[in-house]
Amino acid sequence: MITSSRLDPPVLVQPHARPSRPPALVPCWYIACASDTLRRGGVIRFDLGGEPIVLFRGRDTGVVRALPAHCLHQGVDLAHGDVVGDCLRCPLHHWEYGDRCERIPGVEGMPVRGRKPRFTTAERFGMVFLHPGSDPAGPPPGFSVADSELYVVPGRPVEIDCPWYVPVANAFDMTHLETVHRRKLASAPVITNPDPLSFNVRYSTRVIGDGWSDRTMRFLSGDEIRVNVTCAGGTMVVVESLVGRRRGFLMVSLRPTRTGVSIVPFFGVPRTATGSHLLSARVSAMLFSAFLRRDVKPLRGIRFPANYVDGRDSTIDACYRFLCQLPEHQQEEIA
Repeated sequence: MITSSRLDPPVLVQPHARPSRPPALVPCWYIACASDTLRRGGVIRFDLGGEPIVLFRGRDTGVVRALPAHCLHQGVDLAHGDVVGDCLRCPLHHWEYGDRCERIPGVEGMPVRGRKPRFTTAERFGMVFLHPGSDPAGPPPGFSVADSELYVVPGRPVEIDCPWYVPVANAFDMTHLETVHRRKLASAPVITNPDPLSFNVRYSTRVIGDGWSDRTMRFLSGDEIRVNVTCAGGTMVVVESLVGRRRGFLMVSLRPTRTGVSIVPFFGVPRTATGSHLLSARVSAMLFSAFLRRDVKPLRGIRFPANYVDGRDSTIDACYRFLCQLPEHQQEEIA
């Protein structure tokens, strides 16, 4: 266990003490979209790193599958295809795909059927999760309470021109809590690594800002906000907070795109017998969104220097070391 404070004296760290950059794509779960935006028979196209992908929901079973966006035959964009049963059909020559090619008109024996799926999909918290590769180490991340105990509200995705790891590291930047978010540390951060793919920090703050969201948080919190934030798998930030007696839950997916990163959040609050969670969820979403918006403009176009180190903030420094040691996704060989 490590404790740190933004008031620690500067520590000189040699540049060669760390890898220079985190990997371009980590083999972990990413949030693709909210489940209700992909109806049966629907198709969505998006990027994961530099690769275009199509996501579709089968008409028969409602199962979501993901594929590289271009047909194996002539490279037709499958986003223009039709969902037939539980397969996506190429609009030009009617090759049909599940999580791999399932049928070629006029061809028996399916010579490409043995290919491994390139992606794995799952649904949790009313969101569609995507994992590169066919063998995830575990399910999409969750919280410290059962899924059934939470009421979840999807947030609005935000696109930013910066590497995926910058917003992740920013979530552990203790100095900017005061300069940008107007929160002052009330206790030194406590850093742990629950497992090789997780980085966790616990701390508490008090509100020193005077904006509407600051005044609201000060009123709700009694001037103490307890935060438990985890980087799960590398590109998923999971936040649990205690604002007064109110518990809040936030998950943010940082999905690398061709031009930067797509930030996809969702918010959760505990369900109540009276139904008050419906209002609490809206309030939490508003407050969390206001908090996140303060980071969007400063992060646009940001590029960490080569061999970045931060001797003045040991928390973000430890986080960046963790990110640099994450594994790079290796595309599976096609059988």
